[in-house]
Amino acid sequence: MHADSHAITWDGTTIELAKAEFVGYTAVQTRMRGPLNIGSVHTSTDYHFEIGFFPVNEAPGIAFEETGLRANTPPSDWQFLVDLSRTYVEPRLLRQFLAAVEAGQTVDVGKVRINRNGFVGGNVSRGWDGIEGVTFDKGWYFVHARGAAKPILRVPQQNQNVMLLPRIFDALKR
Repeated sequence: MHADSHAITWDGTTIELAKAEFVGYTAVQTRMRGPLNIGSVHTSTDYHFEIGFFPVNEAPGIAFEETGLRANTPPSDWQFLVDLSRTYVEPRLLRQFLAAVEAGQTVDVGKVRINRNGFVGGNVSRGWDGIEGVTFDKGWYFVHARGAAKPILRVPQQNQNVMLLPRIFDALKR
């Protein structure tokens, strides 16, 4: 693998950071016991990173995964890819999505459809004036309505571009 501020190349595929349409990354922790559920508990974390073009699984893309017993210390290569995404890909995608919404278009971010008037995701459709914001906890992004005790929508962290939801919602809510 080769990765720098311009592109990521792996297994013969190169994705230019300035052209990528989606990015996603997860760190999912699992706890396992020995055979027959007896013995000590082992904690393992699966680190996943992906970048590419839509449609997913048909267009060029790169997926990188690493598993280890380092529950609280991400592998340096995974962390490097995430940092590249946060620095070079996510700000550009955020600008593109917000510009498209301002131009009257609907965009899909993490399987949530967003436009000037509000959003639709799962079985929820709301306008921006009733939205408090988006939080993240244990692998899920939660959309909160003003005054509601519980989130009105949860979106899994493995959805492409989902890490942009909090910033997009903050920019659009009234």
